[in-house]
Amino acid sequence: MTWRKQGLALGIAASMLLTAVPVFAAPSAPSGAPEADSNHQAEQSQQAEGWGHGHGRHDERHQLERLRYIANYFGIETDGKDSKQLFEEIKAAKKANPQKWESFKAEHRAKFEERLKEAARYFNIPTEGKSVEQLHKEVKAARELNPDKWRAFIMEKRAQHDASKRGNLPEQPKDSGQPPKQEKGSNA
Repeated sequence: MTWRKQGLALGIAASMLLTAVPVFAAPSAPSGAPEADSNHQAEQSQQAEGWGHGHGRHDERHQLERLRYIANYFGIETDGKDSKQLFEEIKAAKKANPQKWESFKAEHRAKFEERLKEAARYFNIPTEGKSVEQLHKEVKAARELNPDKWRAFIMEKRAQHDASKRGNLPEQPKDSGQPPKQEKGSNA
């Protein structure tokens, strides 16, 4: 699949996520069954916490978080705005500044490629000379063959992400190519 098609698919998926409304059907269990009621309550509690279907990252809160991230990239004020307002403003900003949108997509493609290479290294898959599509297919096959190893990898990444979000891990300094500055009076 080409990048243009992937971008189109991503755009369609994003628009579908923005227009999707969760619908919860009432259980068809008899009201006299206490076991069915407790199971249903546990299921509702898990869904409220972001568990249940999928990996829990496509709820409204996560959607709003992603929209705020994109809005901040475009310099759009996000305070007091809901997802529909942000979506419309982002859509206008994309039309007004297509070069900035292209650079945003390019940055995130590079991040995706780096995460993909990291997963490939975890599964001992060589990355040299392979396209992103080929690497993706090989990582997907490795995931399907080793679901426990994949789960361990994902949990490790989530723990790192959560720790960095809380500030427990120092941010990795970017190498500027210049030697570190010395403090005045230091003879080191």
